[in-house]
Amino acid sequence: MEIYLSTLDRKNIFRFPYIDREKVDYSSPLNSEEFTNSQGKKITLIGEEGLFQMRISSFFPSKLYRWLPFNVMLAPECLKYFKTHRKSKLILTVITINQTFIKRVYIENFDYFEKTNKDVEFSLTLKEYVSK
Repeated sequence: MEIYLSTLDRKNIFRFPYIDREKVDYSSPLNSEEFTNSQGKKITLIGEEGLFQMRISSFFPSKLYRWLPFNVMLAPECLKYFKTHRKSKLILTVITINQTFIKRVYIENFDYFEKTNKDVEFSLTLKEYVSK
């Protein structure tokens, strides 16, 4: 699995250094409403599909480990990318064996902490951006 983020003009591209497929969650909730009618019965109205959301938990390496792909960004560069583009609209590209998809997203949440070995653990939530 490979996951990329890029600016809308594709000039700044970020490739996640390491992704564990088991720590990537997707969701696309269904918008629904429940009402109680005059007889006291509940009625459910099923609406449209909600906005796509993706959660990633992983780490940014502080050094080049031999099991990582070549030319990966190290932790300081990774953190700089997220701090710089925290309020930007981004293009998310996910490539797996079964599918490839591209979505416009924004960073809803980004939490991180530095471990004793200087690697940076992070948790990231990306949410689909729709302007219309």
